[in-house]
Amino acid sequence: MHTLLIVDDQPDLVEDLATMLPWSTVGVGTVHKAFSAREALDIVSDRPIDLVITDIRMPGMSGLELLEQLRVSWKHIKCIVLTGYDDFAYAKEALQHQAVDYLLKPASDEEVLQAAAKAVRALEEQWSTISSHQNIMQSVQLNLSVLQAALLTELMQGRRIPEEELAARLTLLELPLCPDQPFRLMLIRLEEGLDRYGGQDIGLMEFAVANIAEEIFAEQYHLWKTKDEYNYLVAILTLKTVDTAGVRNELAEQMAAQLQHAVKLYLKGTVSILLSHWGVLATDMAQVHSDSVVQFRQHIGFERELLLSLGEEHAPVQASSLSLLYDPPTLNHLLEAGQWEQLERKLDDVFEELEQQWGHSHEHILETYYTIASSLTRSIHKSKRWMSELLGDNYQHLVGSPQFHTIAQLRDWTTAMIGKFRQAVELETIDTRSSTVRQAQQYILAHLGEASLQSIAAHVYLNPSYLSKIYKLETGEGISDYLFRLKMEQAARQLTTTHQKIYEIAAGLGYLKTSYFIKVFKEKYGLTPQEYREKLQ
Repeated sequence: MHTLLIVDDQPDLVEDLATMLPWSTVGVGTVHKAFSAREALDIVSDRPIDLVITDIRMPGMSGLELLEQLRVSWKHIKCIVLTGYDDFAYAKEALQHQAVDYLLKPASDEEVLQAAAKAVRALEEQWSTISSHQNIMQSVQLNLSVLQAALLTELMQGRRIPEEELAARLTLLELPLCPDQPFRLMLIRLEEGLDRYGGQDIGLMEFAVANIAEEIFAEQYHLWKTKDEYNYLVAILTLKTVDTAGVRNELAEQMAAQLQHAVKLYLKGTVSILLSHWGVLATDMAQVHSDSVVQFRQHIGFERELLLSLGEEHAPVQASSLSLLYDPPTLNHLLEAGQWEQLERKLDDVFEELEQQWGHSHEHILETYYTIASSLTRSIHKSKRWMSELLGDNYQHLVGSPQFHTIAQLRDWTTAMIGKFRQAVELETIDTRSSTVRQAQQYILAHLGEASLQSIAAHVYLNPSYLSKIYKLETGEGISDYLFRLKMEQAARQLTTTHQKIYEIAAGLGYLKTSYFIKVFKEKYGLTPQEYREKLQ
C-alpha cells in the first residue's frame, strides 16, 4: 500500500481528509499530516512518501515552493494541488512542477479520491516501466561493453560465481561462452609511441588497439576485453571451432604477431604481448591472470615489442600463493567497512585453506601473518589511532620477529587483534552518535522557535533521514517527538510564568497558526492554553 502526505495550514481540513476518506480503496495505506510546507519537508526527509496533497497559499513556504523542492530531491513523489485559488498562473506553475492534478476547494470526496487514484496509477506505471524486463534489457544493451568488462574484472579478481549464475550472466551479456569453456588470456602493454598519451587520448589509443585485435582475431576467436589494475589490456580468447591444442596455439601466436605489426603500421607505436597457457573459464581465470602478470614481469620486463607465448610448462606446479587470502573482498576492505561477520567468515576460509593445502609450510604461515598484520596496521592508522596504544602487549608481535610456529597460534593472535580493533571502532561509533545527539539537542534548545528536522540536520551536517534514525537509536525518542515535547513544555512554562498573549507564545515556538497551537496543546495536556493558564494561576 502507498503512503500519502496531506499538507495544509487548516488543521481541521487536514484531519477531515486524513480520517474521513476511504483511502484504502485507492491503494493508500498510511496517511501522514503536515500543517506547513516546512513540516512536510521534515516528514518527507524522515520517511518514504509516495503521494502529496498540498494547498498553495500557506504561511512561510508556499505549496508551489514545496512542489519545486520535491521535484529536486524526491522526483518520484506524485503531487496533487488542492487550493481555493482558481488562478491560471498557479495552475500553470503547478503543472510545470509536474503536479498530477489541480483541484479547487471545496472538492468533493469523490474528486479527491479520483485524483489520488490517478496519482497511484501514474506512480505504478512509472515504477513498472523502470523495473520492466524490456527496460532492463534496453539498459543492458546501452551499457553492454561496460557490463561485459565488469564481469571479466570480477572473474580476474577471484570472484567465485556459481556456474549457473555465470552461465546466465554470460547469456544476458551476449557473450557466446559457457562456464566450462577453455580460454587463453592475452595481455597487451602499450609502449613506445603510445605510452606518451594521457587522459582521454590514452583511452582512445587503447580503444584503437582493442579494435585492431578484434579485427585480426575475429575469424577464429571470440574476444572478451577489459583493462586490468596493472594497466594491461586484457583479451580472453576462446576458439569458435574445436581444434587441436597445437594448432590453436600457433593460430594465436600468428595473430598476435599480426597485431603488433598493425599497431606499428597504423598507430605508429609498439606493444608487447603475452599469451597465457590454457584454462577453464569458471575456475581458472584469476589464477591464469595472476600467473600471466608474473610471467610478463619475469620474461618481458622493460624490453619492448616482445611476444611471449606460454605453454603448459609455464603453468604453476610448485609453491604458490594462498588464493583466498587475496580474493575480494580483501581484508583491507572488510576492516575499513567494519563488516565484522563477513571478515570472520573470510578468515575462517583462509585458515581452512592454509591448514588443508599448506599446513606443513612455515612460509605460508608467514605470508598469512604479514598480510593480516599489514591490513590491520593500515586500517588502524586510517582510523587515526596508534597501534601501540590499541594493541597493548600484543604490539610486540608486530615489532619483533613473529613467534608463530603453528596455524592455531596465528589464528588465536588474529582473533585477539581484530577483536580489540572491533571493540575500539564500535566504541567510537557510539561516541560519535552520542556527540551528534548532543549537538542536535543543543541546537534545538537554542533555536526552539525555528528548529526543524531539516535545519537540525543541516547544523550537524547529516542527512535528515539518517539523523532521525540515529537519534531514535540513541535516545529511544524520535527527534520530532523530542522537538514537540520541548515546545509543549516551554509553552506550559510561559503560560504560567509570563503574561504573554497566547498568539505570542505560539509564534515564538514556530506555530504559524494559533488555532493549530491550541489544538496540539490540548491534545498534549487535555486543556486549552487559556484553561491551563487559569487552572494553574
